[in-house]
Amino acid sequence: MAKAKTASKNNPTTRESAKEYFHDGKKIKPVKLISEQSTFFAAEYDGSGELVVGSDGAALPWARAKSLG
Repeated sequence: MAKAKTASKNNPTTRESAKEYFHDGKKIKPVKLISEQSTFFAAEYDGSGELVVGSDGAALPWARAKSLG
């Protein structure tokens, strides 16, 4: 019996393109933020390099920033 062929996970025709996320109309990207208190993925404006901050002035976690966009 011949073994059935499976599709390659590296097949370029089946790959999705990367998703773009926006916050306040500007493109954002994830960055790893390391502080004395914690380490987490935050959001940064693509191009300027400024952190995306909330109304309290603290850096927004990536999951929250991309869902608010």
